[in-house]
Amino acid sequence: MAVITISKEYGTHSNELAKKLAEKLGYDQVGKGLLADIARELNISENEAEVFSKASSSRVLRFVDKYTCSIVQKVVDREHGCLDDDNYYNVTKKLVEDLYNEGNVVILGWGGQCILKGRDNVLHVRLTKDMGLKVREVMEKQKLDEDAARKYVEKEENDLKAYIRQYYKEDWNDARLYDLVIDMGKNTVDQAVQAICDSVKGKGYMD
Repeated sequence: MAVITISKEYGTHSNELAKKLAEKLGYDQVGKGLLADIARELNISENEAEVFSKASSSRVLRFVDKYTCSIVQKVVDREHGCLDDDNYYNVTKKLVEDLYNEGNVVILGWGGQCILKGRDNVLHVRLTKDMGLKVREVMEKQKLDEDAARKYVEKEENDLKAYIRQYYKEDWNDARLYDLVIDMGKNTVDQAVQAICDSVKGKGYMD
């Protein structure tokens, strides 16, 4: 059994990649988005059991409860900064460790490269892209000028860097945290998925 963690810079198509990778390997995939969706449902549903029943096809969700969702939701909605929320750190650390023990899962974000650092049967992947490309994409999608687009990208990434630095005392950009670094400015999502699969097989983590 293997676990794949994905750390990503802004604009690297990480959600699409993680989904395709999980489908190709037959793994579960979990990231903030999944829990955020569940949390929103829990907040509006009259029957919480029904929500979990609908999602019960994923074995990942047996580690999820309303408290976990609510903590993650705070950060996703940016109502509370994760840097002063120890509950977020504690909840996500436990969730990632539970997922590791379960195996065969793609973990997008959450500091997985730090929480599972040095563990057996884990492939740590880093998705990067040239800053110029990221800025141009933001300019086009959000109709911003170059300076505003650059500040937007930097803010998004600085939040991630600061979280890793505060809670794990690690440098988000330290190549030693990763087994495989993929430039998403030079690779398509499908090419990146294949590269990760090849790496997993090369390490003997799957048949």
